[in-house]
Amino acid sequence: MNFSSIKILLVIGFCMSCAFISQSQFEKKNLDAVEILEAPKIDGDLSDACWKDVPLASGFIMDTPLPGVQLHQNTEVKFLYDHQAMYIGITCFDSAPDSIFSQLSGRDVSGNTDYCGVTFSCYRDGINGFTFIASARGEQYDARIDGNGEDVSWNAVWYCETRITDVGWVAEFKIPFAAIRFPDKMEQLWNVNFVREVRRNRHHAFWNGVNPMVQGVLTQMGTLSGIRNVKPPRRIFFYPYTSTYYNTAPNQQGAVNGSFSYNGGMDLKLGLSDAFTLDATLIPDFGQTISDQQVLNLTAFELQFADNRQFFTEGTELFSRGGIFYSRRIGFDNPIRYSSAASSLAVNEKLIDNPTSDYVVNAIKISGRDKHNLGIGFFNAVTSGTMANARDTITGIERSIGTSALTNYNVFVLDQILPHNSYFSLINTSVYRSGSDYDVNVIGTEFEIRDKGNGYSISGSGAMNSKYGRNFSGPDVQNDNGFRQNFKLNKISGNWRWNLGESMMSNTYDPKDLGFLTANNNVRYNFTQSYNIYQPFGRFNNFWANLAFNYDKLYRPDVFTGFTGSLNGGINTRKFNTYGYDFIVVPVNGYDYFEPRVGGRFFRTYKYTRYGLWYSSDYRKKIAIDASLFVGDYENQGRYSFNWRIAPRLRFNDHLFVTYVYSYQSHINDIGFAFKFEDEQRTKPLFGIRDVISHTNVLNVNYAFNPVMTLNTRVRHYWGFTKFHLFNSLRDDGFLGDTDLTADNQSFNSFTIDLVYTWIFRPGSQLSFVWKNAINNSSDAVPASLYDDISFVSSLPQNNSYSLKLIYFLDYRSITSRIMRDTGDKE
Repeated sequence: MNFSSIKILLVIGFCMSCAFISQSQFEKKNLDAVEILEAPKIDGDLSDACWKDVPLASGFIMDTPLPGVQLHQNTEVKFLYDHQAMYIGITCFDSAPDSIFSQLSGRDVSGNTDYCGVTFSCYRDGINGFTFIASARGEQYDARIDGNGEDVSWNAVWYCETRITDVGWVAEFKIPFAAIRFPDKMEQLWNVNFVREVRRNRHHAFWNGVNPMVQGVLTQMGTLSGIRNVKPPRRIFFYPYTSTYYNTAPNQQGAVNGSFSYNGGMDLKLGLSDAFTLDATLIPDFGQTISDQQVLNLTAFELQFADNRQFFTEGTELFSRGGIFYSRRIGFDNPIRYSSAASSLAVNEKLIDNPTSDYVVNAIKISGRDKHNLGIGFFNAVTSGTMANARDTITGIERSIGTSALTNYNVFVLDQILPHNSYFSLINTSVYRSGSDYDVNVIGTEFEIRDKGNGYSISGSGAMNSKYGRNFSGPDVQNDNGFRQNFKLNKISGNWRWNLGESMMSNTYDPKDLGFLTANNNVRYNFTQSYNIYQPFGRFNNFWANLAFNYDKLYRPDVFTGFTGSLNGGINTRKFNTYGYDFIVVPVNGYDYFEPRVGGRFFRTYKYTRYGLWYSSDYRKKIAIDASLFVGDYENQGRYSFNWRIAPRLRFNDHLFVTYVYSYQSHINDIGFAFKFEDEQRTKPLFGIRDVISHTNVLNVNYAFNPVMTLNTRVRHYWGFTKFHLFNSLRDDGFLGDTDLTADNQSFNSFTIDLVYTWIFRPGSQLSFVWKNAINNSSDAVPASLYDDISFVSSLPQNNSYSLKLIYFLDYRSITSRIMRDTGDKE
């Protein structure tokens, strides 16, 4: 595929997309809420007297696959409220009720099912909102929405029942006012929208039409009025928990030791005002967090993993502003721990134990938004210190090494919403350590200014870091201050979209103590443009293409490092099969200053081209498949990459769903860093020509007993290894030279099992059982085949954790109201 053929394809696509999306279909709608004195019974039956003679919201408009076309299945929405909650009744009429999709997948999982729901934007800022969705079988999905997307880890306590009838299906919601945030006013005026998906034909529609050519879903909502004299309730929620663990692990002699432990603690949600909430976790327990997907890392950079601890992900959208907060630094990925243990080893000493996490003593966060649309966030966490153990390999004497100190982590955010869905944010992070370890502060900003028509924007961010109190070798204190910045001009709506930007990081920028950084000391100029066809044409539903160019150089010294061009896109057929392509070209030789791992040295990179194709079949089918194939070719003879992936999906019935993923990654005659050595009184890198190959197998088995009880199992095996063919020195001109040095091959295995049983026995309360099995092994011996490697891994010692955890939700207002009512009855 070349640029000329792509250009022709875009022109053809443009001609095919001339079907006009009528803007009249997306005019703003209005709905009045009706106050009631007696709440309906939440049972999926709208026959209660309060539901009669209520204004209807109907006339849903599709956004996919037929933008602007009215949904052919009628949908009616009724909205009631009292002083405690909102009640929403949605009747999804269906001409074929026996064909309604109703796969069970678990809470907050988007499964193969019909669904409907509501989204609120109570401050009408076009950026922040809450969404509540129910599947046809009554499974709940809720999320907070902001400019970065949906935060599915956010969970509210609300109620919903559904019922499939002979004319379709009905969803009945009760959403307490305490579940959302809204201004303290006599009469509420909110933005609202309702959504429905008819899964068998993948028709997705909104009550207030959402035009895919316009940026943002929250910017295209209807209006909800009529809620009067409702005060934001005082929110005091308690989540006490108790848990027990049985862990097994091999000891130094090869025997297996077992240990029991018991924990108890509590999470607290306290409403400080109508908009601000305090979240606290006291004696937290994160032992049931799913295992990381470890891989063999041959790069010069740290790998970034998702934080699966709910407290550190739920409702933290404010803290993501500026890109300087990485929550895994708290308790998990401490950048000091590993280096301090290794640098403290004496001759002949070897680390025998180095804790991979700190103990989180407590953590709190305060967040909300006032009536002037000013968002305020405050986060604070404290972790205890850790000790590593080292042993002298000759004498056998062991000693302890302090690897991290008692530490306080703090984040403070101000986020001002501006007119036309714009915003400006200021964020500050700080880390304070007891003892002689250094402290750090990072201040950053982020903004986006949009025009009135929501068609263009200017966006950017920046940050500055400073370190102080250092007591270890390294740059002088004054050189520890660094900065980064980026700035973009964007066209954000329409068929054609583009952005033109510049980003820069100084060579001393380092936010890693509470943030994440791949590499600093770089400057990039980039231009990206995309073209989208949203209306069906011919045999296709839609089409998209993206073209990007990046020009890279170092910040200091000011030297060129590389140029990259890329083209990718895809097309979706009327049968909902999707085909995609990916093309990357590096047309000129560059300079890599990071791979040598020695300051001031660089490696001359080679011209490179990569071609890729991928395919995804229709997920509505009982058997579906995803597949991809990528081939890369370098200008140096014999060096190439060949990667492929296949992922079948099997839906046995509405309860059992299985996916399997196999991925093969190979880089043949790859050139990369092996190790550093001392020569001629200076440090030099050794490079190697090698094959780098990895196999990944992942099996997911999900069984849902009912809408509130699930059993999910993930089994993952990863094997990555290198095989060296030749070793080279790195010359001062960046080319490879001769050497007689050698290095060992590397083989890394990670095998994990995560089995999770969850029973949500009442809203906000759940019982969970988790079994975690883990094997991680690094070696310089490479098995001959994948079969041999699996046999080898199965013989290795294993770590097992069996845990049972109970969380119970308590609402202070409900408890006190019940006590007062009971007391009054007695009187």
